[in-house]
Amino acid sequence: MTEETWASGIGAYRAEIDGIDEKVIEAIALRFAAARKIAELKSKWEKPVVQTERALQVEQSYIELGSNFSLSKDFMSRLYHLIHEETCRVEADIVHLQQQIEGHGEEIG
Repeated sequence: MTEETWASGIGAYRAEIDGIDEKVIEAIALRFAAARKIAELKSKWEKPVVQTERALQVEQSYIELGSNFSLSKDFMSRLYHLIHEETCRVEADIVHLQQQIEGHGEEIG
């Protein structure tokens, strides 16, 4: 095997990974868009950002889906927690902003 063969072979796989990564990031962005809508509802209905029962259900779902693709339970749990942590931060920011807007509306009106 020559260096040229190596570079050509690995280049094709890296291009494949780059394309997959783009889809993963797009999917995560769509997930956060949905989370923003949920945050608006939580704010309107004065619900807490973190709903423990739902969080546990989603983590379990990640683990089960991951096992279908031979992904480790530990990895899927860590991935879930990373995404969940950022989702909570995004939702909390939106809830806080909505509360500020509503608070100013009452002062003005």
